[in-house]
Amino acid sequence: MKKFTVGLRHLLCFGLLAAPGLARAQAQRWQWAAAPGPAAPAGLGSSGVSAMALDAAGNTVVAGQFHGTLTLGTTTLTSAGHNDIFVAKVSPTGQWLQAVRAGGAGDDLVSALKLDAAGNAVVGGRFGNLVTGATAAFGPLTLISAGNADAFVATLSTTGQWTQAVRAGGTNADQVADLVFDGTGNVLVLGTITGSGNLGSHVFNAPAGTMQLFVGRLNPGTGTWTLLNQGPPPYGAQPSALALDVAGNVVVVGHCGSGITFGSTTLISSRNEGTFLARLNTTSGQWTQAVTPVQSRSSNAPPTTINALVVDATGTITVLGTLLESTTFGNTTLTSVGSYDIFVAKLDASGQWTQAVRAGGLANDIASSIALDADGNAVVTGLFGPYGGFSPSLTASFGNITLTSAGQYDAFVATLSPSGQWLQAVGAGGTGSDVAGPVVVDAAGNATVGGIYTGLAAFGNTALTGDSNYAMAFVARLSSGVLATHAASATAAEAFSVAPNPATGAAHLAWPEASSTARPVQLLDAVGREVRRQLLPARATATTLDVTGLAPGLYVVRCGAAASRLRVE
Repeated sequence: MKKFTVGLRHLLCFGLLAAPGLARAQAQRWQWAAAPGPAAPAGLGSSGVSAMALDAAGNTVVAGQFHGTLTLGTTTLTSAGHNDIFVAKVSPTGQWLQAVRAGGAGDDLVSALKLDAAGNAVVGGRFGNLVTGATAAFGPLTLISAGNADAFVATLSTTGQWTQAVRAGGTNADQVADLVFDGTGNVLVLGTITGSGNLGSHVFNAPAGTMQLFVGRLNPGTGTWTLLNQGPPPYGAQPSALALDVAGNVVVVGHCGSGITFGSTTLISSRNEGTFLARLNTTSGQWTQAVTPVQSRSSNAPPTTINALVVDATGTITVLGTLLESTTFGNTTLTSVGSYDIFVAKLDASGQWTQAVRAGGLANDIASSIALDADGNAVVTGLFGPYGGFSPSLTASFGNITLTSAGQYDAFVATLSPSGQWLQAVGAGGTGSDVAGPVVVDAAGNATVGGIYTGLAAFGNTALTGDSNYAMAFVARLSSGVLATHAASATAAEAFSVAPNPATGAAHLAWPEASSTARPVQLLDAVGREVRRQLLPARATATTLDVTGLAPGLYVVRCGAAASRLRVE
C-alpha cells in the first residue's frame, strides 16, 4: 500500500480544508466506520490516519498524527505540543483495541508503517519540525533533532511498548517518505535530507537548501544505518513511495526536476519539473532503470505526479497518481477533463508502459493510495469534488460509474481490473472535506481505508460526528462483496485450478495452457503477506505447492493476474 502524501496530509491535519457540513446518505456498502472520540476541549484538536497495515489476527494497525487529545476506545492520548504521533489497533469489527503516542513539543508526523514477521510495528516519518533542537519521546527512548525536523524510524511491540527509535538528518528539514522490509528482516528506508546531515556514520554535504533523496538499510536489531544510495544528481528528487520488485530490488517513485540522472539514464521533463520511477539494485546500490511519462502542459500547469505504487508477482509495477492536462504513457495519452484527474498506469519489467487509465471530473480529483486484492485488481483511494467557491461539478466518473460529492471534497475507494476496467467506485463523506488515504485489502477481499473527515460524514449507514473546523481521523471497511471479482479476467495462460481444497500437505496446481517463460507462484496468508513462493517452470502446465508447516486457515494462491483461495487444514 502506499501513499497518503505528506504535503496533503499535513495540510488536512491542520484543518485548512475543513468546512461545516451535514452527513449524506450512501448505499449500504460500508461494513463499519470508526473514529476517535472528540478532542477535548472541543474545537482544539485534529487528527488523521496516514499509514496502516494488517496483522496476523486480521486487526488493522493504523498510524497518524493528532493535536490536542484523542480518545481511542478506553485510551486517551494528549499531544505534547504541536502534532504528535499515534499508533493504534482496530479489530476486524471496528473496535479500538490499543493506542500509543510518541512525540514532543515540535510538529511530528508519520509517513509509513510496516509490520515485521512477529507483528511489531515499524513506523517512519519526521519529528521536531517548528522547534529548533526539539526532542521526541518514544516511551523511554528520546530522540534529539540536529536543528529543524529530523527523520525517524521507530519500533512498537505488539503489546504497545516502544522498543527502538533512531534518527537521521541535520539542521534543515529531513524526513522518511516510506519503508519496507527486505527478505532478511532489515528495513529499507526511503527519505530525504536537506543540505548537510547524517545517516548513521555517513555524512551528507550538499549545498544549503538542496534536497537529497536517500535509500538506506536499517538493522532493526542493532539500530545501525547502512547507506545504499545518496540519490541522483543534480539534487532535488523528492520521493513519494517505494516497493520491492520480485528480485528484491527497490522501486522508487516521486517528483523531480528536469535533467536528473539515475545511473546511466537522464530524465527530461517539460518546464524543468516532472515525475519519475526508478529502480535501485539493493546489492550494488546502483540505479538500473529510470522512466518518466511525457507530459504536455501549459506554462502554469503543475506536473503529473506519481503518489503510490505496487509490484505484483510477475514484476509488473502499477502506479497511482494525479495528472493535469495531457500525459503520455507509452502508446496511451491521458487528458484531464477539467482540473486534476486520477490515473493508474502499468510498467512492465523492461521499463515499458503497457496500460494507462484515468478517472475524475471537472473538479479536483486527487489520488492517495493503492493496493492489490487477491484477484490482481487495483484498489485505489483519494478525494474527488470541488472545494470552496470553485464548484464546476460535484461528480467524478470511474468508467461508467459516477460518484457525486455532497458539496466539497469527498473520499472514494475504487477498483480497477487487471485489464484496465473500473469495476467499482464508492464514495463517503459529507459537505465538509473528506479524504481516503491508506488502504489495505485482506485475503477475503475486504478493503480497510483510513483518512480524515470534517463535520458529519456518512459511510453507508454509519455517520461519524466531528468538529466542522478541524480534521478528524477515521478507519472504515468495505465488504468483499463490493470489491471482489473473479479470475475470469486473467488470460488463459494465467488461469489455474487448485486441488484438493482444503489441502493438508500439498496442493496440485494445473494450468490449461503452458507459458513460454517461468512464472512465480505466491502463497499469501490471510492478511496478504507472502509465506511461500515457487516457480512454475516454462512450458509446464502443472506444479505441486507445498503447504506443510503452515498454520491452518485461509490462504491465497496468486500467479500473475489470477488468484484462487486455498484452505489449509
